[in-house]
Amino acid sequence: MKENNVYRKITQKWLDFAIEDYELVVYLSDKNKRFNRSICFHAQQFVEKILKGVLDGEGILPPRIHDINALIKRVEKLNIKVPLTENQTLFLSSIYIDTRYPPDVGLLPGGEPLQTDVEIAIKAVKKIKKWID
Repeated sequence: MKENNVYRKITQKWLDFAIEDYELVVYLSDKNKRFNRSICFHAQQFVEKILKGVLDGEGILPPRIHDINALIKRVEKLNIKVPLTENQTLFLSSIYIDTRYPPDVGLLPGGEPLQTDVEIAIKAVKKIKKWID
């Protein structure tokens, strides 16, 4: 990774955890379409951990929340622009994190993620990865 302003702000502990999620998204997206739930889950986790890493790097204790929208607002209060679209932010914020077991299967308020959801998740991950590279 190149040393840019955003990358330098992310603490190593958050970056290490985030990159694991990133690598899972890339790996699973190269497989067949049966991993939609896992791709969306790890995409949300990657973005969440990068945003928390930025906050931590700025000396702010990251909140114990999973809401991407709320995290972006906190990061942008630091005059750091996060390059996600409103659609990507809302989608990632809608992913259920608290439960990942049957009968709570679904991950999204409307149920199982569709291929269009996976595409939104992957595009968001690529934008954030480019942002920190």
